[in-house]
Amino acid sequence: MADDLNSFSGFVKSMVRSSLEGLRRNKLPAALSAVALALTTALAMTSDFDERPRYRRFVLPEIEKAEQQFLEAMSEAEQTANDLWRVRYFIEAHRRARAALGTIRSVHAMTVTGRNAHNELVRYYELVDEELAIIRTEMSFDESYDYIAEWKRKNAEMLPIREQWARWVFNDK
Repeated sequence: MADDLNSFSGFVKSMVRSSLEGLRRNKLPAALSAVALALTTALAMTSDFDERPRYRRFVLPEIEKAEQQFLEAMSEAEQTANDLWRVRYFIEAHRRARAALGTIRSVHAMTVTGRNAHNELVRYYELVDEELAIIRTEMSFDESYDYIAEWKRKNAEMLPIREQWARWVFNDK
């Protein structure tokens, strides 16, 4: 066991000596590499990169598709005259809202500003899921409950949260 320890520590010492010797022999390339690393890191950390074009191209289509499916189901629930189908469409809309939340959580923005805006959209859909669950619970207690009107009222209260995300995505600097 002592031989293994000595050989490992000997190996580490040898690697350190070799690295220092390489740096001593190649002072200029090593110094230039260190300066390039420092400058690149500084620029990467302080740059004002606008990721919205990338976000619009790659992330937004997934989000729009998931949102569209949710909104179509909710629209069907609002427009149908048959009470049984209205309930079914409403339940389907809730399921699609959860699917939209899953889709939105699965994609990410890269910059701090983008992550903050994207988190607002996640928050909106978390609230949508929660409110739809509450409305569905109320529906089970009261058959005359106007759940469509309640959804519209709650959604109107929550829309400013989603609009924060939309302002970031669609407004240019």
